[in-house]
Amino acid sequence: MKTCSWHLLIAIALFSTPLLAEKPTEKANLLTVSSLFSQMDSDKDGVIRPFEINKQSLLSNEFNEVDRNRDGVLDSTEFEVFIAKADI
Repeated sequence: MKTCSWHLLIAIALFSTPLLAEKPTEKANLLTVSSLFSQMDSDKDGVIRPFEINKQSLLSNEFNEVDRNRDGVLDSTEFEVFIAKADI
């Protein structure tokens, strides 16, 4: 996957939910975050590595803070926490 702004990926993921639903459910939001995580995990190894993130994005700038266990990658839980804190 070519490097692209994660902002764009988040916007696509968030706005691709069904427009007919008045209020997205928590489950739908989780599926959207999960889908975004899968899109960003370009090598499909179950984690997001720094090379998979646009270098000018907020996630790239805050990678070390988001990587709570300091293993050099973001797992889905760390990514979900980042999305929730970013209020996206």
